[in-house]
Amino acid sequence: MSAHGKELLLEIKRSNGLPAYNGDRMRKIVNETQQLHLCIVKKMDLKTPEELRDPTVTCSIVVNNATAKRNKRMALAYVNERLNRIKRMWWTRSSILPEDMKHNMSQAEKDFFEGYDKILSAYCQDIDVDLASDMMPPRDHMVQVRILKDYGEVLLRSGQFIDLKRSSVCMLRSDVESLIQRGIAVQLKSG
Repeated sequence: MSAHGKELLLEIKRSNGLPAYNGDRMRKIVNETQQLHLCIVKKMDLKTPEELRDPTVTCSIVVNNATAKRNKRMALAYVNERLNRIKRMWWTRSSILPEDMKHNMSQAEKDFFEGYDKILSAYCQDIDVDLASDMMPPRDHMVQVRILKDYGEVLLRSGQFIDLKRSSVCMLRSDVESLIQRGIAVQLKSG
């Protein structure tokens, strides 16, 4: 039985964010599964119907098949959990991924994120609503934020231009959401 699949699942379970894609372990699982499949095929091809009734041969085939299926389930569970975390990143950060997250993703995952972003961005544009903002119902219309660095003039969602300089400022929640997502500002705790 493969320990590689178990290690993959434990690896992702132990992490809070998105750990680096473990392509080496995935390849080992795929190789082991292919070897199990070849072993099953060889046993089936070389045996006569009488020999296939032998309990040791049948047991070997059944165990190899169950192990191959287990490997596939573990690999799929790993990939599925990673994709769910990648989708969650879009909802919390919109289309802006930090570099450390990009480094942890495989090329296929980066392509998936770009496609997911295109679909949701097009949908948001069609319905004229930013689905990634205001994920929690607001308590207040205005929020206190700290601008982290001098950023220059920015057009806000409300249609106003504001010169963002390093300071604390009170702004409309709808105006500040994208600034927070882009890492330009942080919301200060109220109360």
